[in-house]
Amino acid sequence: MSSNKLWMFSSRAILMGTLGLLLVGCGGGGSSQDKPAPSTSRELAQICSKESPYASKSSKPSQQGELADEKKWIKAYMSERYLWYKDIPQVNEDDSRYNVLKNGVLDVWSSLLNYFSDSKTPLKTALGTLVDKFSFIIDSTEWNNFVDSSLRGYGFMLKTSTQGGQKVLTLAYVYPNSPAKNAGLARGDQIISIDGASVNDTSTEATNIFNEGLRPTKVAPHQFQILRAGQTLNVTMQAEVITLQQVEYKVLNVGSQKMGYLLFNSHVPGAEAYLIQAMTYFKQQAITDLVVDLRYNGGGYLAIANALAYSVAGRDKAQGKVFEWTQFSDKRSSENYAMNFSSLGLNNQAYPSLGLAKIYVLATGGTCSASESFINGLRGIDVQVELIGGTTCGKPYGFYPQDNCGITYGAMEMEGVNAKLEGRFSDGMTPQCTVLDDLSRPLGDASEGMLSVAIKRMQGQSCSQAAGLAIGSQDLSGMGLRDEGVLLRPDWQSNKFLTAMP
Repeated sequence: MSSNKLWMFSSRAILMGTLGLLLVGCGGGGSSQDKPAPSTSRELAQICSKESPYASKSSKPSQQGELADEKKWIKAYMSERYLWYKDIPQVNEDDSRYNVLKNGVLDVWSSLLNYFSDSKTPLKTALGTLVDKFSFIIDSTEWNNFVDSSLRGYGFMLKTSTQGGQKVLTLAYVYPNSPAKNAGLARGDQIISIDGASVNDTSTEATNIFNEGLRPTKVAPHQFQILRAGQTLNVTMQAEVITLQQVEYKVLNVGSQKMGYLLFNSHVPGAEAYLIQAMTYFKQQAITDLVVDLRYNGGGYLAIANALAYSVAGRDKAQGKVFEWTQFSDKRSSENYAMNFSSLGLNNQAYPSLGLAKIYVLATGGTCSASESFINGLRGIDVQVELIGGTTCGKPYGFYPQDNCGITYGAMEMEGVNAKLEGRFSDGMTPQCTVLDDLSRPLGDASEGMLSVAIKRMQGQSCSQAAGLAIGSQDLSGMGLRDEGVLLRPDWQSNKFLTAMP
């Protein structure tokens, strides 16, 4: 496997095993002898339950089978590829939990989800959270849309929090050229109700109405009641199939210094052209400092994180150095390899070389996986990365996405460490300067909480001075403050993946 082809979600191909009978002629008669029962995931792939509504979405031709065949594939796949294969619990595939009936009809999705989820390791981190919070399954169509940054929606990110016992839904980010942006919505707006159903009405009817408006399953306009700076606004929007722009950038003058600000929300293929534009512009402007805003970046292709890190560090520091050592389980140790820094991204497009010795990264609990690899990889070659914000999500793991019968599986297969063999941050990376996510101001605004602290740090202020806090900077350093607001994002979007299946 080439070292520059590491990462996240490209491989959509799985080899299909063949079942059959071996006919043996003997004299004037005949007899048959079954082949050995298929046992590997390659042999068991694409044998799909006849009740499955997903098989038609499979990446390869499938053959009809039973639900038991798909569970056999999961068992083989986990045994072969799962990083914690030694800790897989004993699961009885005949249990009703893995053969779910709804109104007398076999529920393939719930059955396989339960079987897969119960096959994950029960191990916990030092802080008592599950080691594997990340392995997942997803409808392959939805997965491919995510990879392509294409989805049906309004084009905003939401954070949920509780104030005075009431749920609060706040827009954390509004994508450019989206229905939400075109409707005039902005970061900091709160959703009070949708189609007359309040966010805090927990009745079944209201919940169904609210959820249908928030994530529509039908094409129709929806009425949003928005709270902005104490004023109530009524906005009508209709969800559309949109391609999300994952990058924004600008240059700010900070005294005599030129600071580049890069907002980067997902390591997906569509982001690369924008990243290269941004880094090229920063080079043309001869920036002296760089802030990379990864507060909502849940991960993506490792090859993109690698190329962006190379661009930051520059040829002299990065050329020939290891970006990330990829380490599999002991049964797959022969597959361990070093991904060297590369100026070429996922699509072999060259990134410019900035040659910066230090950068500032804005982070929260929504900063995951490939974003953490970006930070860790730079630290491995002594580029100073100062984290400002909150503790990252803690995901040093990656996987090869694998489709079986129209369902994409992402079992964690490898762990990444940097050139110094540093990593294993399963409880997250703690910031040097702890700052809460400031939803009252736009991202990229010099007065926004995290960015303002980064600017003051560039000007020589301590963390406590920059944040306007009474606590001493020595005590503040490394605090693992968790933002009360939680980014509403499926866990499966917090991942890093590799681009080719071995």
